[in-house]
Amino acid sequence: MVPLLPTQQQDITDAQLQAASGSRTVRLGPASGTGPVVDLPLEVYVARVLAGEAEPKAPDGEFQALAIAIRTYALVNARRHGRDGFDVCDSTHCQVPRAANALTRAAALATAGQVLTWRGAPAEVFYSASCGGRSESPGQVWPGADYPYMRSLPDDVHDDDVAWTFELTLQDAQRILASAGFEGRLRDVEVDDRNESGRAVRLRLSGMQPGVIAGDQFRMAVGPTRLRSTAFSIDQRGSTLRFTGRGYGHGVGMCVIGAGRRAARGEGVRAILGHYYPGLEVTPLGRPDSPIPDPRSPLPVETARAAAAAPRSATVVNVSASAISTADVSRLAQRTHDELSARLGMSIAPLTVRVHESLESFRLATGRPWWVSSVSQGTSIDLVPAALLAQRDGFDAALRFAIAELLVADALKGRPAWVRVGAARYFAREGKGVAPEPSRSGRERCPADAELTLAISAPAQRDAESRAEACFAREFARTKDWRTVR
Repeated sequence: MVPLLPTQQQDITDAQLQAASGSRTVRLGPASGTGPVVDLPLEVYVARVLAGEAEPKAPDGEFQALAIAIRTYALVNARRHGRDGFDVCDSTHCQVPRAANALTRAAALATAGQVLTWRGAPAEVFYSASCGGRSESPGQVWPGADYPYMRSLPDDVHDDDVAWTFELTLQDAQRILASAGFEGRLRDVEVDDRNESGRAVRLRLSGMQPGVIAGDQFRMAVGPTRLRSTAFSIDQRGSTLRFTGRGYGHGVGMCVIGAGRRAARGEGVRAILGHYYPGLEVTPLGRPDSPIPDPRSPLPVETARAAAAAPRSATVVNVSASAISTADVSRLAQRTHDELSARLGMSIAPLTVRVHESLESFRLATGRPWWVSSVSQGTSIDLVPAALLAQRDGFDAALRFAIAELLVADALKGRPAWVRVGAARYFAREGKGVAPEPSRSGRERCPADAELTLAISAPAQRDAESRAEACFAREFARTKDWRTVR
């Protein structure tokens, strides 16, 4: 892994990168939902993402270390946008590509086929622009994410960093929070809790409902380019909030700026990767023509046969977990769909159900934390692993709720989130020998949208969903028509 000379960098072409990729490709799609979907040779994709994610004039060591991380990320996340018909998107949700240049092509070719592995398989890895002096633990950003090779560690190349500042009026902060589903009049924002890296993990929102928000959720709501990280302090001056912080990005995994500084002081690529990903190995993928798992491959034989034999309105189920029968899930989904469809007067076909093999797969595909069992969107359902559902309310209950949520979605579009969630819970439990939970006060407060979509813990999520169902049951009893509940 010797850095290439400048004269060699200028001669590298996409054709050479394509040859180094063999049959390995990345299907790149638009995050916006509109635009072309293109198949790129793996190393061409790496060179383009390097142009978007690396420092423009960084040492070769940074480019090459980041190239290996980018390639690893692309392979591990090849199923992330499977429901959209491609592998990864072109935004910060995945990785950002730009037009490749001589430096990025050189780094891609110099590291071609090399990935970071954990116990013999490509590892889930993350990176950010700058950790500000200490990296972050993944679980602090994505609840439930736990990787022994990515911990909160000091990074000694940031001692001279200058703190950044950002100001936001209370009025603007309230408007931003309202657009995220919060209710009320904001009086103050305070850091309520910090973790071992010093980052704000929970903020107190005086006057809003809910009254707390996770630090990273607040950063995303405000805008990650404005509020650069969660390693900040807050000083309120009249009606203005002044944020002072360090770093840029979530801080998990490799620090891109830190990698460049380590390379500049003489550290090699393996040493840089070893610092940010202790325990991972740099491993060659093998022959360029050996294919990687393709999320666009046909459905399993069992699924294809079931779909072919079913009537036109049948549920099509794609089960990625080997521990559960595709045919059994297909029959259960079809039966549940038909039962709820008859009750609600709505129908969806075809319906795709994906049972994830791991919580990480579920989280990456949906963006939801570990305590959420299902996510319904359009005509698709994502479920956490079946073994985990068995420890919660059961596979049947989770699937019923998910299907019910899809069936009521169009009719309740534009209503508060509690109407849709409450209706789905109500009808999923109805007729199953489990009575909907009664209102505990007779007139309890219906949850704000943010309580359902941005809950900061499993108990908070369950409480919000329970109140949503109670509110829906109360209004449904009054109106007698579920479509008119508001």
